[in-house]
Amino acid sequence: MNAGPIRGRGILEIPGIAVGHAGQFAPHRLTGVTAVLPPPGAQVGVDVRGGGPATHETDVIAPGTHSYGADAIVLTGGSALGLQSVSGVVATLAEAGRGFPAPGLADTVIPLVPAAAIFDLGRGDGTARPPTHDDGVAAAHSALQPTHEGAEPISVRGSLGAGLGARSGMQTMRSSLGSVSIRLPSGYIVAALVVANPLGTIGTPDGTLWAHPLLRSYGFDLPGIGHLPAAPVSTAEATSAKNTTIAIVATNATLDPAQVTRMASGAHAGIARAVHPSHTLFDGDTVFSIATGEVDLPTDFAASTLDQVSITAAAADALSLAVIDAHVAAAPVEDSWDQPPTLSDIAPEFAQAFAALD
Repeated sequence: MNAGPIRGRGILEIPGIAVGHAGQFAPHRLTGVTAVLPPPGAQVGVDVRGGGPATHETDVIAPGTHSYGADAIVLTGGSALGLQSVSGVVATLAEAGRGFPAPGLADTVIPLVPAAAIFDLGRGDGTARPPTHDDGVAAAHSALQPTHEGAEPISVRGSLGAGLGARSGMQTMRSSLGSVSIRLPSGYIVAALVVANPLGTIGTPDGTLWAHPLLRSYGFDLPGIGHLPAAPVSTAEATSAKNTTIAIVATNATLDPAQVTRMASGAHAGIARAVHPSHTLFDGDTVFSIATGEVDLPTDFAASTLDQVSITAAAADALSLAVIDAHVAAAPVEDSWDQPPTLSDIAPEFAQAFAALD
């Protein structure tokens, strides 16, 4: 197995994880929801760092709880209003029999579905149209649907699902959903899926990326991005910005609840390396984590600890690269009165080179 990052199928490079999307990509409405289903028995964690989070059921996956895990993790648009989409995911999973067995109630399951939302309200025609219960139903059905021969494969990047209305740099550039995986020499796969919608920008004043040193460390010598659109600087414009980066990092390693939570915590460095500023009072930056348990850690304490450090470091790297991927993959919106440019519009050579990392 070759080491290093690839775009490939992103988080779907990890066996057992399923993804589904729903939403609307139209000039009048740009928002959606993404449902990620861990395989049965996977451990999950979460770490919230932003000053303005919109989350649901994050406490139930904290270390020290019953450690059941989660039946799905939802990333959604619509801020707190978009969390209504979670009810659609829960209802669909319950109907499919996926959930925590309700004590004393035969044939009743309770799906546990933690979630986080970005603020994309009003993107499109300026009207607040957040994801709905029905959008959650559609995303869950999409994730549950087996892939048939000849069927269109599920994508994990671009303007779809929760990434439909994403922007960055105080809304000066379109962003979207991004995903990158990293294969470690030890056999672990680590991946990130991100909805990159930050207050901050991915570009430095000299026309490179904040994450450029990371790209060089992996041997990628990519073109510069030039000067990105100038962000508003007034207090009024800054406080009205609509932000938050939400992500899921995942690995095929076997981690316990504390270890998988540590992976989520360490992965936040990936946001900080790719976006400046990050984790602000105007962002609700939240990272979930999944460990599917396919590959066991060494039994030796020192070797196990070293592998945990390597996995967490790779999760941060994958998240940085996924933030870039989300900008490279963003699609333009036709016939819309209020849509900023994409990174491909601004730096086509860079976008083409990054897309070729497959």
